[in-house]
Amino acid sequence: MVQEAIKRLTGCSDEDAKLYAELAEQDILRETNRTAVPAMLLSTQIDIAVIRYNRQGTEGETSRSEGGISSSFESMPEYIRKAVKNKRLAGVGGYAFEKKPD
Repeated sequence: MVQEAIKRLTGCSDEDAKLYAELAEQDILRETNRTAVPAMLLSTQIDIAVIRYNRQGTEGETSRSEGGISSSFESMPEYIRKAVKNKRLAGVGGYAFEKKPD
């Protein structure tokens, strides 16, 4: 589902959609201390993947000005930051305890 949505929104190939989905998944897992992306964050995973796709060639830039046109970039939109933060697991002694599905 995630890869297909990325492909439809960006027009990229299956291979590229898979790569962007995996990168977005790693972003979420790193920020939430989880081992799997919660179902409630699948749309957020798609959003992150599309943002990564759209920022190709502008990595590391915070703003750009060309021919009188200025653009600025957020590191991550606030709505994504909040969604991910709400699903973050607290760490205790360097470990995050996640309930495993039965």
